[in-house]
Amino acid sequence: SSGINAECPLRPGNINTEKRRLDLARLDLDAAKSKVRGARTPEAMQQNEQKVRESQAAFDRQYEQTKILLTDADRKSAEFTNHLEELVRSQINFHENAKKLLEETYAKMKK
Repeated sequence: SSGINAECPLRPGNINTEKRRLDLARLDLDAAKSKVRGARTPEAMQQNEQKVRESQAAFDRQYEQTKILLTDADRKSAEFTNHLEELVRSQINFHENAKKLLEETYAKMKK
């Protein structure tokens, strides 16, 4: 059972971890941009601009990964809801049929 849960993409822990990674990537990107603004020499500016490009690429990758995970979670949530509705509908039908059979049996017993 725990093996299944560990791989389930709908676990809030997985989504929260990816969102946290996205937040950290954004913070890294913001820090890199701040260093570019504070650079005193052209060499420092060039190094910091490279760091901005790397941080932007890391942020973009994490953004896409998080977006895919959230889209998948949304789709699976909708699927789950549909299956749950089907289950409830079939249970209602089962109990309605059981009630009819019990009423018929009870009527036969009274005769």
